[in-house]
Amino acid sequence: MLILALYCCELRAEYSEAESESKEGKWEKSFIAGNIAISEWFDGVAEGVDLFLAGQQYTTKQNKTAFLIEPSFYYNEKDGYTDVFSFNFNLRLPNVEEYWQITFTSYDETKERGISQTYLRQTPRERDYGATLGFFRKLGDVKASFQPRISFAGSFLISHTLTLESVVERGKNYRVNPKLQFYAEADRGTGIFLAFNFAFQLSQRFNLTFVNEGDYEDRAHLFTVTNGVALGHWFSNRSNMSYNIFVTSTNRPNYQMKSYNLGVAWSRVLYKNMLDVQVIPNVDFAAQYDYEQNPGITLNFNLKF
Repeated sequence: MLILALYCCELRAEYSEAESESKEGKWEKSFIAGNIAISEWFDGVAEGVDLFLAGQQYTTKQNKTAFLIEPSFYYNEKDGYTDVFSFNFNLRLPNVEEYWQITFTSYDETKERGISQTYLRQTPRERDYGATLGFFRKLGDVKASFQPRISFAGSFLISHTLTLESVVERGKNYRVNPKLQFYAEADRGTGIFLAFNFAFQLSQRFNLTFVNEGDYEDRAHLFTVTNGVALGHWFSNRSNMSYNIFVTSTNRPNYQMKSYNLGVAWSRVLYKNMLDVQVIPNVDFAAQYDYEQNPGITLNFNLKF
C-alpha cells in the first residue's frame, strides 16, 4: 500500500509539473505574441508618418522605430529605496531621414555619459521630458553626432551636444576607444567630457577594460575624473558579468578622491530584442560619509517593442 501511495504521489507530482510547464509555455507565447503585435503597431504608425512627410516611398529599408520601457529600482544603506519609470521612443523615418533621427524620452539621454550611466548606475535618472533630434556623420574613422534637445520640464529649455568618437583596433585582442563631447545645457552651462578607454580581449569569455574619464563643467568650475578597471565575463551570448573597481576624484574644494566603488554588474537577455535585466550589487565608499561602506543594489529592466 505504501509503494502504491508513493507511486500515486509521484504521478500527481509529474502531472502538476507538466501542468505548470504548460501554463508557463502559454504565458510565454502570449508575451511574445503581444510584444510582436505592439512592435508592429509602432512600426505601422512610424511608416505612416514617414510616407506622409516624404510624399512617396523612396527606400525599402526596414523601419527600426523602437519603444523602450525601463523600470528601475535602487537601494543603498544610507539613502534607502527609490524607484523610477523611464521610457524612450526612438522614431525612425527612413524615407525622410538620411542621417538624422528623433527621440522622445522621459529623461535627457544626452546626459548619459560616463560609467555612472553604464557600469555603475547608482541613482535614478532625473525626470526630464523632451525630444532630441540627432544628426550623424562618419568622418573617416570618427563618428560625429550633433544632438539638439528641447526639454518640456515646466518651461522650454534647449541644450546641445556635439560628440566625436572612434574605435581604434590594434591587433586582434586590443582596441582603444577615445571619445570627446562638448555640451551646452540651460541648467549647467557649457562643459567638456573626455573618455579614453583601453580594452583587451583576454580569451573567448573574458575581456579587460581600463576606464579613464574626465568631465569639466565651466559654470561650476568642477572637474570630475573617474579611473577604474572592469573585468568582463561572458557566460553565453545572452548572459555576462562585469567585476568593477572605480575611483572618482574632483577638484572641489581641492583635488581629492571623492569616492571609490567595488561592484558587480550582471546582465541577462531573457527574450532577445524584447526583455533583458541588469542587477548591480556594489559597495560605495564616499567622502560625504567619511568613506564608510555603503552597500547597495540596482535593478534595471528593459522592455523593448
